[in-house]
Amino acid sequence: MRISLFSWLFMILLTIIFFEINGVLVSGQCQSDQELLLQLKSRLKFNSSLSVKLEKWNQSPDCCMWNGVKCDAGGRVIDLDLSEEWIIDGIDNSSSLFNLQHLQSLNLAYNSFYSRFPTGFDKLENLKHLNLSNAGFKGLIPLEISRMKSLVTLDLSIDFLMVGSLLKLENPNLVMLVRNLKEIKHLYLDGVNMSAQGKEWCQALSSSLPNLQVLSMSNCYLSGPLDASLSKLRSLSVIRLDANNFSSPFPDFLAELSNLTSLHLASTNLQGKVAERIFQVLTLKTLDLSGNPLLEGSLKEFLPASSLETLLLSKTHFGGTLPESIGNLGRLSRIELANCHFNGSIPKAMVNLTQLVSLDFSTNNFSGLIPSFASAKNLTQLNLGHNQLTGSILSTDWSSLSKLVSIDLRNNSLNGTIPATLFSIPSLQRIALSQNHFTGGLNAPPKLAYSVLQSLELSSNRLAGPLPKFLFGLRSLRILILSSNNFNGQLYISSFVNLRNLSTLDLSYNRLSIDTRGTSLDSFPHIGTLKLASCKLKRFPDFFKEKSNLWFLDLSDNQIDGDIPNWIWNLSSLNYLNLSQNFLVNLQEPLQDLGPNLTVLDLHGNKLQGQLPKPPAYATYVDYSSNNFSSILSMDIGYYLEFTYFFALSSNSLHGSIPKSICSATYLRVLDLSNNSLNGTIPRCLTSMDSLGVVNLRGNILSGNISDTFSRNCSTQTLDLNGNHLEGKIPKSLANCAMLEVLDLGNNQINDTFPCHLKNISSLHVLVLRSNNFHGLIGCPDGRSSWPMLQIIDLASNHFEGELPYQWLRTWKAMMVDSNELKVLNFEVLPLNALYYQDAVTITNKGFERRLVKIFSLLTSVDFSCNKFEGQIPEILGEFKVLYALNLSHNGFTSLIPSSLGNLQHLESLDLPSNSLSGEIPQQLANLNFLTVLNLSHNQLEGRIPKGNQLQTFSKDSFNDNKGLCGVPLKENCKSNVSSTSEGNNSNNGTHIDWNLISVEVGFVFGLAIVILPLVFWKRWRIWYCKRIDTILFRLLP
Repeated sequence: MRISLFSWLFMILLTIIFFEINGVLVSGQCQSDQELLLQLKSRLKFNSSLSVKLEKWNQSPDCCMWNGVKCDAGGRVIDLDLSEEWIIDGIDNSSSLFNLQHLQSLNLAYNSFYSRFPTGFDKLENLKHLNLSNAGFKGLIPLEISRMKSLVTLDLSIDFLMVGSLLKLENPNLVMLVRNLKEIKHLYLDGVNMSAQGKEWCQALSSSLPNLQVLSMSNCYLSGPLDASLSKLRSLSVIRLDANNFSSPFPDFLAELSNLTSLHLASTNLQGKVAERIFQVLTLKTLDLSGNPLLEGSLKEFLPASSLETLLLSKTHFGGTLPESIGNLGRLSRIELANCHFNGSIPKAMVNLTQLVSLDFSTNNFSGLIPSFASAKNLTQLNLGHNQLTGSILSTDWSSLSKLVSIDLRNNSLNGTIPATLFSIPSLQRIALSQNHFTGGLNAPPKLAYSVLQSLELSSNRLAGPLPKFLFGLRSLRILILSSNNFNGQLYISSFVNLRNLSTLDLSYNRLSIDTRGTSLDSFPHIGTLKLASCKLKRFPDFFKEKSNLWFLDLSDNQIDGDIPNWIWNLSSLNYLNLSQNFLVNLQEPLQDLGPNLTVLDLHGNKLQGQLPKPPAYATYVDYSSNNFSSILSMDIGYYLEFTYFFALSSNSLHGSIPKSICSATYLRVLDLSNNSLNGTIPRCLTSMDSLGVVNLRGNILSGNISDTFSRNCSTQTLDLNGNHLEGKIPKSLANCAMLEVLDLGNNQINDTFPCHLKNISSLHVLVLRSNNFHGLIGCPDGRSSWPMLQIIDLASNHFEGELPYQWLRTWKAMMVDSNELKVLNFEVLPLNALYYQDAVTITNKGFERRLVKIFSLLTSVDFSCNKFEGQIPEILGEFKVLYALNLSHNGFTSLIPSSLGNLQHLESLDLPSNSLSGEIPQQLANLNFLTVLNLSHNQLEGRIPKGNQLQTFSKDSFNDNKGLCGVPLKENCKSNVSSTSEGNNSNNGTHIDWNLISVEVGFVFGLAIVILPLVFWKRWRIWYCKRIDTILFRLLP
């Protein structure tokens, strides 16, 4: 059907007339709102250079075309969006904003008003959507907000990082606020301080907001428990209540919400066990329970119809194995299970998670092989670090993961070679494979186009060979950490000249010979961390001696000699300097202040001499130990330790007294002045310092008493005063040091009884009282002493007497537990910098003193030698399963050697000489396979020496002066009627007395008394005797 030309022209004319009339109407109806908007703009203070809306408002006839403004068909402003306009002021109670009567949506989010919350919003009677999030308003939320009955969306939320913006919901409180807001569907009050109890706020929402779909009140100072009344909100879809303190069990009733799609309860102090059914809510897309360390649960079964896209359980107590049904989560894009207790293998069904974008299983106990992730084409983040994974990483075709940004497999037991295809992933920015067992060299990828790799961390592996050339072409590289491998060859630092973005370079502890010649600061304009420890350096790298960004410099364990150049103290950004274990002799003159911003200075293990330099003004860690400094300690040195946590001057030639000014170092945690020539008394204020965790004054010439001034808040963990001239008694106030782990008072002149006042210090690991004047019985009268962690005890060369109390010995649980977990006793100085003080102890073993720089949890030792103990050797010693050394020599023990000592399968040293032990050597001792030192001499043992793998390997000196012993290795052959049992001795039950034998025994006892009695009652003779015997044994048994 044809339309005539006239009809077409008529229709066009009508259309033009319609739009002209409509334009006039719109312009006329918008006129009043336009004037209000222009008034609003004139009063607002905003940054015009950053504005994208307000700055473009003008006198154009149609305000509906302005940015941020929307109108209805009648030309009335119904939507005003001024978010992110950099507004700082201009809205008060009389603002023209509140005269826009037709306004339905108002958005002032992300501005910077930083003023009181204005009133007047209730004048906007038609407003349905109000967004004032992060607008900068502060103070109390006005009562007028509760009168806005038309509101469907209310957003007053504040981001955690919005400093200076703090809203309170007080009058009205939450109950009053929502009472009249019946239409609300979306409520965002994150960051608003409402301090409401669980039942109160839950019931207020459930009774007043029947249509609520989104509830977002994270970080609102809410408390729990969550009330079951929330289950009445059947339309509820999104719950976001993170960062509150509910301190209550997980609310299982939330699984009854049939429309629930998103549940965020991170960091809310939830406790107890999570019901499995929450993971089976078919509508649930996001579940975040992270940051609740007391929340337990396991992942049993995932349904095939699950909608789950995001699962976050990090930093909880969830554990167990992952089910194969995890492969049913076909929509899963993000899963984080870091810092939990999961174990077992990672399911092969992970291959079904094709939508996976981010995976973090770090810091668990996963084991076995890494499954293939080749099907997850969208994967960007992969973190399996800090587990127990094994095998190679060749199962995945890494080149197929073209979107991968970060891979972290640190601290596992992975082996094999590092696939070259990793380096060819075009989007990869970080490779972290440190602390594994990777071997071989680094091979160049077959195709290396432009690389965006920024961080390469391969430390603590077994990688070998020269550094490959392709590394020097990774121009985006910022962090390169290759330390603690077997890379070798000569390397010029100038090889990295093309890596101009490099900020961290660590080549320490390889077999590299580093040459820094020909290098300038221009080659490393951004270098901040440079670690070249153990790199065979012979001179100071000087390419950074002028102004640079260097803040961390480690040149330790090299071959640098001569002077420390004074230009190094002028590096204004330098924060950490380690020059330890070199051959440095002097600090170059003129000596000035040591670095204006240095916080860590380590010069230990050099040959520095002369006057002790004053510590840097802001130092937290200072180590001058193991040098040749020979000055007197400055009386004001403590005033330079205002911020210092660690101060070590050990093993120098310092003399004079300990300055009292050290007590002014209120942050000091470790003080080590050991092995010098310091004299005088220990300042009273030193023992009263609450902050000190380690006090090591051993190996000096200190005298006097130990002050009884340990405070009630004592935090001392190590007190080592060994090898001085201290007298008096162990202070009673030392019992206040409830965290004490190491107490070493050996080799002094302390005259006291056994320290029963320390019996309640359950953390004690090491107790050394050796070579003092302690006397009396050991153990405590009430028998309640408890040192469950004790692993080394040395009471040798004192005047202790009596029997070894069974009730006391049985409390030493650490010696009875056979654990495979190896720990080192140390003191954490600065956790953030991973700085520790290493505890040490001297034990007497194998005939000579041995200094243990590391006290391992598996090392246990008991030394009660050279005292006056008597009676039987307690059978309970045989329960010390992890005992390494047992020395009961030079006492008065009688009766049999307990057969239970044969249970000590870790025993390496057994010293029982110079007692009055009788009977036969237990056959069980022949089973001690690790025994390397045995001394049973000078006793009254008899019978055949048991045959076994070990006993016949010892020399005859181990059995000397036991007239009744026979068999290898002694020359005396056993007669046919002598056996390793006592049956033959019991065959004659008569009462015949052999007077000849008795006369021999009387003579023997008299002669023995001439030697033994001086040992018992004359300390100087006993110490001389013990040292001479130990020396002889050392020569005979090296």
